[in-house]
Amino acid sequence: MSDTINIRVWTQNDLEVIRKITWETWLATYTEFIPEEDLRSYFDANYTLEMLRKLYHSVFMKGFLAEVDGVTAGCMRTFFNKEESRFYVSSLYILPQFQGKGIGKRLMAEAEQCALDYHLDQVWLGVMEQNIHALEWYKAQGFEFPEEAPFVMGKTSVNHFIGFKRIHPDTSPQ
Repeated sequence: MSDTINIRVWTQNDLEVIRKITWETWLATYTEFIPEEDLRSYFDANYTLEMLRKLYHSVFMKGFLAEVDGVTAGCMRTFFNKEESRFYVSSLYILPQFQGKGIGKRLMAEAEQCALDYHLDQVWLGVMEQNIHALEWYKAQGFEFPEEAPFVMGKTSVNHFIGFKRIHPDTSPQ
């Protein structure tokens, strides 16, 4: 029997679960190369409920939750940068026990549709160089990474690859 995956837009009532998914995926992924104290200081500064509420009310941000058989499995936040005329996937987090079920692909399809709604032909995102699993997954999805920049969490700085995937209205997954 296959799992039923549902993708829906965030509501304000989801913000606490967004924080939980973010923190759990960070611990599972980033502690291999970023000390937990640095993760915690960045998380506490940037993922408060108040900050998430501000993001929720931003006209250029859209968030999605993924549920598998009614259980929250992951989330994604997107952002349209009007000045750059770029559409970004700001974050895409799938809880470890739900990875490999096609949830990331479903979330990316939502991001691609959002970019198309802005009449853009690319989706942009950043991924830490040491996050090999995610980097390889994004490359398999068609992303190229022509830019690099440091990303600082607490006292730790890591190299951040910034890349894009070209999309077209007639070939974007639905």
